[in-house]
Amino acid sequence: MDPAFTELCHRIREKCRRDGWYGGTPDLRHARPDHPQRHGFAYPPASEEQLRATETTLGFQLPPVLRALYTEVANGGFGPSGGIQGALGGYGSRSDEPARTIVDDYHWHCQVGYTEVGHYGPVRLVDLSNVAGQGKRGSGKEDLLLPHEVWPQGLLSLEDLGCCMKACLDCKTGGVLCVAPSGNDAEYEIGPIASSLEEYLERWLREEVVP
Repeated sequence: MDPAFTELCHRIREKCRRDGWYGGTPDLRHARPDHPQRHGFAYPPASEEQLRATETTLGFQLPPVLRALYTEVANGGFGPSGGIQGALGGYGSRSDEPARTIVDDYHWHCQVGYTEVGHYGPVRLVDLSNVAGQGKRGSGKEDLLLPHEVWPQGLLSLEDLGCCMKACLDCKTGGVLCVAPSGNDAEYEIGPIASSLEEYLERWLREEVVP
């Protein structure tokens, strides 16, 4: 494993220990004093078998840093916002959790696109790099507008940011993107949050607002 990933995982574990909270950041405000995630992660680290099954089901490999988080920290449930979604058998695999695993979420988007409403045709998977230069612009100069029936290949939902926004990981580039509603009922916006998952997590470790 890359020594930089090992150090990052160590710092995440230390932050959770120091804060006395091992879950998603917003949950801490409402957690009772005896909540189990005040003492440890909700899920153990993912096994190699779980990650291989995850990659096989997705049809592509996970970025090395995400693999490191799953194997060295926990199989999801921790992080800057709603908690990083887990691989198979991890956070989001139980029906009482407010998230889905990265596998379930990706397959859902592949079937329905951004959402189940506002479609003008069958769902299409697109290469984000091919549409970035020719797509319509959203509210920010780097934001892109995409039709509801389109979903980028290899774009995994990472965690809930609140207000109908999601942090997503582009497994082709490694960048973290924000997916959010647009000002109309037929398109959604997608724009950059961080150039890498490492940068995204570093902001959290430095107590910066994420995104």
